[in-house]
Amino acid sequence: MWCSHKDLRNDSFGWCSPFHHLVAWAYSSLKLRELYPDVELYTDSEGAKVLIDKLKLPYTQYSVEYDDLRCNPCLWAYPKILTYGKQVEPFIHVDGDVFIYEKFDDELVNSRLIVQNLELSTNYYADIFRPVLKKLRYVPDVFKDNLSEKFPKSYNAGILGGTDIRSMQLYTEAAVKFVGQNHLCHSNGNFNMIFEQLLFYSVAQKQNISPGCYFNKVYNDNGYALKEMADFFATPGLKYLHLIGRLKRDKFICDQLVRRFFFEYPDYFERVSALFKSPFHTGDGKANGGKFTYPLDFSYPKTRDLIHNLYPGSSIGNNEGLSLFVKENKNRVLGGVYRYEEKIHRLLTRNFAEIDMKELRRMEEKVYASATLFNELVDDMALKIRMTPYVEIFETPFDVIHFNPYEILRGKTDKKIVACVPHIFAGGVKEIDLDTLCAKILSVVHKHPKGVTFRDLADEISELFNQNEGKIGPIRDMVMDKLKFLVGTNLLYLEKAKGKE
Repeated sequence: MWCSHKDLRNDSFGWCSPFHHLVAWAYSSLKLRELYPDVELYTDSEGAKVLIDKLKLPYTQYSVEYDDLRCNPCLWAYPKILTYGKQVEPFIHVDGDVFIYEKFDDELVNSRLIVQNLELSTNYYADIFRPVLKKLRYVPDVFKDNLSEKFPKSYNAGILGGTDIRSMQLYTEAAVKFVGQNHLCHSNGNFNMIFEQLLFYSVAQKQNISPGCYFNKVYNDNGYALKEMADFFATPGLKYLHLIGRLKRDKFICDQLVRRFFFEYPDYFERVSALFKSPFHTGDGKANGGKFTYPLDFSYPKTRDLIHNLYPGSSIGNNEGLSLFVKENKNRVLGGVYRYEEKIHRLLTRNFAEIDMKELRRMEEKVYASATLFNELVDDMALKIRMTPYVEIFETPFDVIHFNPYEILRGKTDKKIVACVPHIFAGGVKEIDLDTLCAKILSVVHKHPKGVTFRDLADEISELFNQNEGKIGPIRDMVMDKLKFLVGTNLLYLEKAKGKE
């Protein structure tokens, strides 16, 4: 980990938040340490202070290498190159957004070079690489053929290493020189993929080496789907997850990661949480007499943000002043957002305020346990889908969760259905935008307080599409995808009938 003189508690490093970044790094390292006796960290002083001194992650060895690394912070892959070059024995480098659930097989481990998978460029990479390629002043001979292709090839470096240390040295020497000779490219983050992944492919080709790939499938540069790379509900079937690019900024995926980390490594979860100020208790329920807690300083953030856009320079004081401002301006859109946030505040201070924290934790445990049951859901008639308690559902005049004030002001105000549920990880309440199919699924499950089987649910949903029994396969797939979403957002959970385990 190279922090590039950034504070790990303030910079998200491409994740949803700094908290999610550290959760991911800790979870990745702990999973590795469960499987391997020797896991080393290369970092700088900031990384060592947080990962080693505060979080006490169980690395077998760590090295503070990069305090004096003077390069543009955009070059996040450059310290990885230097780390590869420091190795004198066979190794596998694993990125901090990769989570493995079983050891790599011997064939892969013994390969001369090791990568995640072969990757083919499309117009997606061509478009983002074009501004970088125009600024190149030096291209090594080994790289020219691949780089001149309309769609060059690369190897994804989620994992990267091998037993052929000499070839790795040739690669790192070529990468260091390539970076050093192309200063004009250093401020573009897309340069990283060129000198790490595309150049690695070229060097491997030059050495006539076909690297061992964790995935034999060849992926397009933008073809990494959630189902294949980031579906926590597919484990333990999926043994390798990699939250590539946009996946680490997906709030739903990050929430599943946090839940896994909380239950699998509770002590480490508390250590990460202690680095961040949070008004919500996630421990044993002793805080506030064991009752659900909420933010006393609830500030109506969506309303204030909209006022900032509609009335620049307005000075709004406390919440009473905010309420008066909304009433005086009589703006329909502003009023709609404020009334929505009033409902959220009411849920926190009234409807949810007397919930026992132990009950919330039990519900969170049921949602967590549901993740391992999805593989059985279709055929197991003893497995029931149930609604979690305390769910509140209401209609809003427009998309108040992800609203764009400029679109709303242009008249795009389609009504939305929103579900809210108390949540120990989401600032006290999780707000979920429901599409029509999700709302229908919740409606069906709500009619069955003792739970409904997947088969019965899918049959009832299929009636909406006028499909006969022989053609409901695609509908069942859609229902399954929506169920993962509804379980992942704490609205539903799966449970086996007693005595059927």
